[in-house]
Amino acid sequence: MDPPSENILSNLLKKRLKTLGYPSLRKFHADRPGMRLSYEVLRQVVYIGRVPRPETLFRILGSMQFSSTQIRKICGMHYGDYLPMTSPAIEKQGIGPGTEEEALPPRQEKVRQDPDSPAAVLQEEPGETLSRLHAALPQIPFPGNEDFWEMAQTLARIAEQKVHRATARHAEQPLLFAGEPEAIYQFLVRKNRIPPFMSRGENLVLEVSGGIDYRERFVGAMLGAAVGELLGAVTQGLTPRDIRELYGEAEELPSMPAGRGAPGPAPVPALLAVARSLLPGGILDPERTAEALARSVRREDAPSLQDFSKNLLERGLPWYEAGEAQPDGAPAVIVLPLALLRAGSFRRLKLEAGILASLSHPHPAAIAGTIAQACAVAKVLHAPAGTLDVLSFPRAISPVVAGVEPERGSRPRVGRAQSSVGRKLGAELPALLLRRAPVYEMQETLGNGTAAHEGIPFALGCFLRAPGDFAESVLPAVHHGGDARAVGGMVGALCGACTGSRGIPERFLSRLPYRQELSDAALELLALARREG
Repeated sequence: MDPPSENILSNLLKKRLKTLGYPSLRKFHADRPGMRLSYEVLRQVVYIGRVPRPETLFRILGSMQFSSTQIRKICGMHYGDYLPMTSPAIEKQGIGPGTEEEALPPRQEKVRQDPDSPAAVLQEEPGETLSRLHAALPQIPFPGNEDFWEMAQTLARIAEQKVHRATARHAEQPLLFAGEPEAIYQFLVRKNRIPPFMSRGENLVLEVSGGIDYRERFVGAMLGAAVGELLGAVTQGLTPRDIRELYGEAEELPSMPAGRGAPGPAPVPALLAVARSLLPGGILDPERTAEALARSVRREDAPSLQDFSKNLLERGLPWYEAGEAQPDGAPAVIVLPLALLRAGSFRRLKLEAGILASLSHPHPAAIAGTIAQACAVAKVLHAPAGTLDVLSFPRAISPVVAGVEPERGSRPRVGRAQSSVGRKLGAELPALLLRRAPVYEMQETLGNGTAAHEGIPFALGCFLRAPGDFAESVLPAVHHGGDARAVGGMVGALCGACTGSRGIPERFLSRLPYRQELSDAALELLALARREG
């Protein structure tokens, strides 16, 4: 049951709201408590274009005072039981199959790609803007254009200040981009952008094992993460009850469209963008990787990621100042290509995973969670089939991030330790696994929100419940909503690294965008990892 992009149902419901005299969907929802649906379910159907299960759609249509004949026809369009609606009045209003309600996003995309557009000019380098102004201003007479001259001179001063700041920043870091992660790490510590995490925690043994098909596992990890993200994007931010109302008890969730109202290929996923930034030399260049990540950010991503992208691409901040100090788990998803590349070297894996996390989220919790996920993937890659110790696995990962994040805040509550990634991996998750707690109990105990100390332990718990069964691990994780996209990506990466690409059901892979490109990137990362090992 795919959610059509800007479908006729969404258009009809929006127009119905206006006909009923409601200024907003929230007001409509508040006036109908007897409908027994959350506002989020209504928003998903009316504004985003989700097609829910029939019982939910009947309730929504009935509450909007559609007649039984209209309900019958509308449901027929989406469930195939009746003739489609072909009302001339509706066609006259421009609503119908293939019609886009929001023409603005495609136009915005066209403007963004047009190098001669005003939006593209504003994204020029400050030095280029300054030279253009100096060349153009002498040709414009001052009399009669005083306001214009004042504005142009102000822009020139701003551009000149940016040029000076950029020059100072480059002079400040002369030796950072030779591919030496130790120098980058020390630079970030001096800047107080990251805690000195390499001086804390314990080592983790990562050894190549015989009899393992690493080609299968590398490809499986990349494809599994992409599938998990795609499935989680459908239920992102929803509650389990909302998901049941929208999709019922489906064993398989629908895939997201390539872009709301935007025809053409799907955007390049962040996983692939980060992997390409590491290839072909296998070097983490923070400037290059930060730009690749920023350009892959989409409007449905977390606000912290969108702010990071704007800081880097629009506001002109350098890569080490563009990140938002939020304790999100988003970097733990995109660290996968680096985890594959450094799977044989624990020290370099931890060092570069922390640097990668700091590009977008220079927060101790985000750094600790990213390191934990990277180490978990690397550990799973080297585990022979059937040898994964479910109970000891999270306890082995926990000491790696010990001390990276403070256990207590500046004003600790008496008798209550602050939640952290290390604490949940070392104590709370093993206790849940020991008594074989169901997923809903894991979600209630650990949480599954955007915070790193929630999403990362929950993802690892969902994986360890059924490490050899991709669907049994990923689907329950995304069925519980919350930060489902990140959680799904992390669980998918772990499952794919454990079972290989053959363990991922074809029903998920058949509709996966960039499937071949992700597989090729995984094999290139494997070749580099073997060369360095």
